[in-house]
Amino acid sequence: MKTIAFMNLKGGVAKTTTTVNAAAILARDCKQSVLVVDADSQCNTTEFFSPPGVQSGHGTHCTFADLLRRTDVGPVIRPSSFPHVDLLPADDTLMDLDLSKVEGKAVDINCLRRLLKMPRYNFYDWVLIDCPPSFNAAAAAALLAADQVVIPIKLDAFSLRGMANLQRQIHNMTQINRGLAIAGFLPTMAYKSKTLEEAAAALKKSGLPVFSPIRRSAPVDNMTFSQEPLIVSSPKSAACQDYRRFVKELMEGGADRGV
Repeated sequence: MKTIAFMNLKGGVAKTTTTVNAAAILARDCKQSVLVVDADSQCNTTEFFSPPGVQSGHGTHCTFADLLRRTDVGPVIRPSSFPHVDLLPADDTLMDLDLSKVEGKAVDINCLRRLLKMPRYNFYDWVLIDCPPSFNAAAAAALLAADQVVIPIKLDAFSLRGMANLQRQIHNMTQINRGLAIAGFLPTMAYKSKTLEEAAAALKKSGLPVFSPIRRSAPVDNMTFSQEPLIVSSPKSAACQDYRRFVKELMEGGADRGV
């Protein structure tokens, strides 16, 4: 089992888009069994992968928030709307679980790591975690359970400036999860621009691992309405081709480490 956390403290960088498309490609193209964990209180991944008529993490299934609160309300993992992809859903109460509750022992940030070691759940080939755009209890639990972090990044000044803080948070978690490492940065929404080329070059020159970029593509927005990953809704689109290449790089061991 390989557990990947998709994380960036900045929103709007395609974390969810990356999670759902990588899961679909791994499941259908690569014949892998995949568990998707929604750790974001916005619940976008939960909504995307929920069967018709089931649009929320609430109900008879246990959600990630319930696990963090040590509440057992029913089955933890449910089938998603995509074959060979299962889902651990989120609900909006995740936003209430900040790190202050860890100190008071109101939440258990080891819950996901412990869950994935249980015999009934450790048969997956891949576990993909869609993390929140903040460092809260859910993000900490994701990093404690993960083997690697992929950082989707939009190549603008705001995103680049925030990387030092994110790397520091990840480094702090390696003091507890010694196996945690950064798999690489994944430039998203890329297009031809001298400024973006200079930003990409600067990222590579830093020596940090960088995956091949995901091009900006209109079908990415369309898939959020159809609730179908790109390999279904737009298999010939530039973004779908790029996500297939990203998955191939991920399976082959990682990103280009630059110069």
